Amino acid sequence: MTRQIISTPRAPSPKAPISQAVRSGNLLFVSGITPFTLDLQLAKGDFEAQMRQALENVRAILEAGGSSLRNVIKCTVILAKREDWPAMNAIYQSYWPDRDYPARTAFEAPLPHPDFLVEVECVAECNDGENE
Repeated sequence: MTRQIISTPRAPSPKAPISQAVRSGNLLFVSGITPFTLDLQLAKGDFEAQMRQALENVRAILEAGGSSLRNVIKCTVILAKREDWPAMNAIYQSYWPDRDYPARTAFEAPLPHPDFLVEVECVAECNDGENE
């Protein structure tokens, strides 16, 4: 099985020693993606701004790897604060409006940067060009 590192300038480059994603066969494994903008600034605003930025970064990486949000099989959302759970659910639903949700795990845990409120990772099937 071929292993390919996925990297796109449409999402922030990781500061840690990780790849944005790794494709293995027809599966794309997206690393924990944070709410940084392309200029490596934390998304301005509250939890909602950070959640949307993290999901937009995930979308860009998925598309670079030949996939899309529609093809996400499993998603993990890590929240810095449990009280952001309702906002996370509302935003998450807006990224899968047809309600064809991937399997998901979400939990509260300390994140690597004190100002991060969310981190998102996922596994998706690749469709090579059939992006949403």
